[in-house]
Amino acid sequence: MPVVPTTAYSQAEDALTLARALMNDSSGAVFTDALLMPLLNSAYRGLQRELAENGVSVLGEQQDIDLEPDPSSGVTNMEISDTSSPQLPSDCLMPQMLWERATANTADTFVPMEKFTSGGGMLNLQPSTYLRLWEWREDKINLVGATQAITVRVRYEKIPPALTLGTDPVQIRAATDPLAFATAALAARSRGARALAQDLLGTAQMATEELIQRYVRPEQIKGRRRKPYSYHRRVIYL
Repeated sequence: MPVVPTTAYSQAEDALTLARALMNDSSGAVFTDALLMPLLNSAYRGLQRELAENGVSVLGEQQDIDLEPDPSSGVTNMEISDTSSPQLPSDCLMPQMLWERATANTADTFVPMEKFTSGGGMLNLQPSTYLRLWEWREDKINLVGATQAITVRVRYEKIPPALTLGTDPVQIRAATDPLAFATAALAARSRGARALAQDLLGTAQMATEELIQRYVRPEQIKGRRRKPYSYHRRVIYL
């Protein structure tokens, strides 16, 4: 009786098996898991970057961070970074949205914070009871600071966990083909088969583009009719 999968994610071994078949080594006599796994991880990271550059965020995570006022200054941290305490989540690639709530008011809802995007550093504002603004610069979240304990909810794009075993899940749905072709291309190039590598890379790019289209197509639900060339906007002066 076939085993029913418990997740829609494929496994690393699916991409490795296809990559070996593309390299005419289905038995794994040459391209073992140990040899292909670093190449697969490189393709995995590259696919995530390609998706992100096309507005597709597939590896999202959310975490609450409690900020306590410093006893001496009475103000919370003005940054959340890899070295602050508390620090950024270790798998955070880039924050997308932030909300805040007074830590003591557990019954309150989280309120969205405004992202400061004007550049040149945060506004020189005095800390108040809430943080209000945030900025992502130099790989850290910069804040104004607050005079009470604040819980910050961070939604972020996470770094894909490295694949180490064949049974590890690939956390991008329907990614077997682009990952396998990209892995095979890297393997072919490592053996000096540049023509084959170029051909496999082209197929990997096509599979990636098709995957991107599958993600963005559900967002294109509104029909739009292009305005004719004879259309002129009417301006009414009052």
